[in-house]
Amino acid sequence: MTTREHLSLHDKQAAAMRDLLRGWIQGVAEIRRLTLETRKDLRAIAVIQKRTDEKLERMMDSRQTTNGRTKGKA
Repeated sequence: MTTREHLSLHDKQAAAMRDLLRGWIQGVAEIRRLTLETRKDLRAIAVIQKRTDEKLERMMDSRQTTNGRTKGKA
């Protein structure tokens, strides 16, 4: 193998590695974007769940009975 052929092969390998690395970096960026989006969605779900829990608690409190009668009714 001549020096010129060796350098040509080296250049091709370097270009292939660059392409692989570029694709990997793009994949990492996409994973990061999706992770941030998921975190945002989970925070929104947590807020909704907290409201639901509070409403359920209020409903359960209003349905408590005293001496066989529903609280607040005669």
